[in-house]
Amino acid sequence: MTELLFLHWRNLSRGERICLVALAIVLVAWTLLPPVAQDQTYHAFADQRSWLGVQRAADVLSNLAFLVVGIYGLVRLVARDRAKMSPATEAGVACIALGFLLTAFGSGWYHLGPTDASLVWDRLPMTLAFAGVLGTAIAQRVGQNVARVAIAVLFELGVVSVFYWKFVGDLSLYILLQFGGIAALLAILFLTKRGDDPFPWWWLVGWYSLSKVLELADRTIWDATGEVIAGHSLKHLTAAIAGAGLLYPLRRQITSRPQP
Repeated sequence: MTELLFLHWRNLSRGERICLVALAIVLVAWTLLPPVAQDQTYHAFADQRSWLGVQRAADVLSNLAFLVVGIYGLVRLVARDRAKMSPATEAGVACIALGFLLTAFGSGWYHLGPTDASLVWDRLPMTLAFAGVLGTAIAQRVGQNVARVAIAVLFELGVVSVFYWKFVGDLSLYILLQFGGIAALLAILFLTKRGDDPFPWWWLVGWYSLSKVLELADRTIWDATGEVIAGHSLKHLTAAIAGAGLLYPLRRQITSRPQP
C-alpha cells in the first residue's frame, strides 16, 4: 500500500502535491486546535447610525459594492464577446461572482441585526467565493481536473465549517479554511509559474489584506475620522475592489483592427 501511494505521489505534478499537502496541513491543524468561540463583541460595530430608516446604514449599504461586482461578473460570464477561459476556470470565476452577489444580501441582512444567527447568512456565501478564488488559482496554475475537485471539496468544507460553528459553537474549522486558503494561494503563487494566467493575484492579496486590517480597526478608524466613517464599511469596499480585480479579465475581448 505504501509503495502504491508513493508511485501515485510521484505521478502528481508539483502543483497537485502543493494542494494535497496544504489540505492535509489544514485538517491536521484543526485536530490540534482547541475550540474557538465566536467573540460576541464582534457584533458591536462602531457605526450605529441610521439613514432613511436603515439601521447601521453604512455597514448595510456598503454591501452594494459586492452586489455590483457580482452582477458584473455574472453578466460578463454569459457575454459572447468576453475573453475565453477553460471550463474549470469559468467554474471558479462563476463561484466568485455568485459568492459576491449572495454576500451582498447575506452581509446586508446580518448588519441589519448583528447576531450569531444572522452571521451564518453572511459567512455561507463567502465560502462560495473563497472556493472560487482558490479553485480559479488551481485551474490556472496547477490543472483543470484538480481544480474541479478542489472547488467542490472547498465549498462543501466551507459550508460544513459554518454549520459546525452554528451547532457546536466552534469556529476553528472556519478560521483554518479561511486563513489556510490564503496560505495555500500564496504557496501556489510562489511555487508555480504564471504562464498565461490573466488574473491579478497580487491585487487580490493586497486589497484583501487591507480589508482585514480595516475590519480589525473598525472603531479605531471611527474615532480617528471624528465618527465620519468606520473600518467595517471600508472593509466591504476594499474586499469588493479585491474581487473586482479578479473579475476584470472577463472584460470585452480585444480584437486587433485590420490594417488599411
